[in-house]
Amino acid sequence: MNGKDFDVAKHVKMTENLQCRMLSSVAQFYTAMQENATKGQKAEILADLEIVMYLLAARMGISKQTLDEKATAKLKLGLLEEERPEWKTPLLELLRELGQKA
Repeated sequence: MNGKDFDVAKHVKMTENLQCRMLSSVAQFYTAMQENATKGQKAEILADLEIVMYLLAARMGISKQTLDEKATAKLKLGLLEEERPEWKTPLLELLRELGQKA
């Protein structure tokens, strides 16, 4: 195995590890919700998910900025399509937060 093959194998293994971590974190979050975990415990799990998401995106060549841009576009579309008024305010707040990062 040459150096390039080793790098590809290492990249694949790291990506698979991140995918497993993401799945594990989602499962932990569902368990935490079922067991009425504290807000702090749920925040820890969601923070783990956010970190894994950004790391996984980076492994695929997708920057944090690109993710934020895509999320902003989806939020704008969601605001136009959303029929339930209770979702409008949280979507607008998130859109404003993402806009401040840019």
